[in-house]
Amino acid sequence: MARNAIADLYERAGHLVHRRCVRMLRDPEEAADVTHWVFVRAIEIGFEHRSDGESLSWLYATATRRCLHLLRDGGNRTRLRAMHGERLHPSAPPDAEDELGSRQELQRMLSLVDERTAEIALATYVMGLSNDRAAEMFQVSVRTVGRARQTFEAVVRQSRAEEVS
Repeated sequence: MARNAIADLYERAGHLVHRRCVRMLRDPEEAADVTHWVFVRAIEIGFEHRSDGESLSWLYATATRRCLHLLRDGGNRTRLRAMHGERLHPSAPPDAEDELGSRQELQRMLSLVDERTAEIALATYVMGLSNDRAAEMFQVSVRTVGRARQTFEAVVRQSRAEEVS
């Protein structure tokens, strides 16, 4: 894909990718870096624009993977703990609505499953995407998304059962 086409895609979808990254990373500057990285990556691999939907799916999937790598990075975890330490270890018990508890618990749960399952769990539970939308984004079947969610839920249940006993 020519640089001009990537530039046009950036103008149309750059803000959407940035918004997704901000939601995941909770840092607008870091999200901007990831957004730029995604579009540079598109140039590097010679990304072919077919339709806006397919292009957006690829951009979202690439940005999500990059954000996951940053979240899993040890140095980044230290920075996140410093920035959000109080929220990670609240003085009051977490709300019943907060199914996974703190962000630290979410990171631990995500580290117990393979990368694809973690990506799908983030997309469906944290970002609130439907199974259909997640399947489209990751270019897999809806059934695959459902299985990944079941796997993640089983890991969460097992981990919590081990904590109780």
